[in-house]
Amino acid sequence: MKHEFKQLLDIATKATFLAGKEIFRQYKSEYETEIKQDGSPVTSADLAANDILMKHLQPTKITVISEESGHYTHEFRQNNAYWCIDPIDGTHDFVDRTDEFCVSVGLVDENTSKLGVLYAPALDLFYFAAEGVGSFKFNSSFDDLEKNLESDDFLNYLISNSESLPNHPLQEKQMFMASRYHRHPKIEAHINKLKEKYPDLELVTMGSAIKLGLMAERKANEYLRFTRFNFWDVAGGHAICKYAGLKLLQPNTDLEINYEREDMRIEGYAMKW
Repeated sequence: MKHEFKQLLDIATKATFLAGKEIFRQYKSEYETEIKQDGSPVTSADLAANDILMKHLQPTKITVISEESGHYTHEFRQNNAYWCIDPIDGTHDFVDRTDEFCVSVGLVDENTSKLGVLYAPALDLFYFAAEGVGSFKFNSSFDDLEKNLESDDFLNYLISNSESLPNHPLQEKQMFMASRYHRHPKIEAHINKLKEKYPDLELVTMGSAIKLGLMAERKANEYLRFTRFNFWDVAGGHAICKYAGLKLLQPNTDLEINYEREDMRIEGYAMKW
């Protein structure tokens, strides 16, 4: 890829923070909600965040594919890098006020995610990663982060105020991360087997792709997903996990998930350190 990942990460982290800031502003005040043709909700915050991300990412001259805007052909995606974004991952969480929603920005190149940013503004969780840079969690003042947005040295500021991932040892107590809304029967069966093996098993329930950042931190031992999902649901978190050393594997294989399918869907994944 011709582009410098560090430069692109600088742009993506700024864009993600600004989108998250607008989302949180509406979350604390008022927003409008509509129902899309597929039955899922979309809010004025989704659309505002989409506009902010487009404004900052389009000048990179890399195509932007978003849940809330037009998509490109399979042939195009196979031969070009593209931003893969979800302005609000976890709109149900946003509407239900669980605080567990996030902005997800990924950069897909050669059918894998090579850059990712996740920001959950209501939880003060901000993760970012890129090829050749590493994977990080911001752990300082968000007020100071905002003051440094216009700095030419922003990314270096961000990295110097972040922890390299993973930032915890593997949990001694068995902890399983579970989705709040997408609990497949196979997941329930797996949890029951784990409970037989580990009577003190702790179940950590969380919404949205922010779970991938928590897994990259090693806040839980395991997270599985058997339900199908879209590229933009995972592209941001995939890079954060990958560059922290956590593999997202296709179910029942040792092959990493990829972005090859024409329908822009992934069948699920398991995680392996």
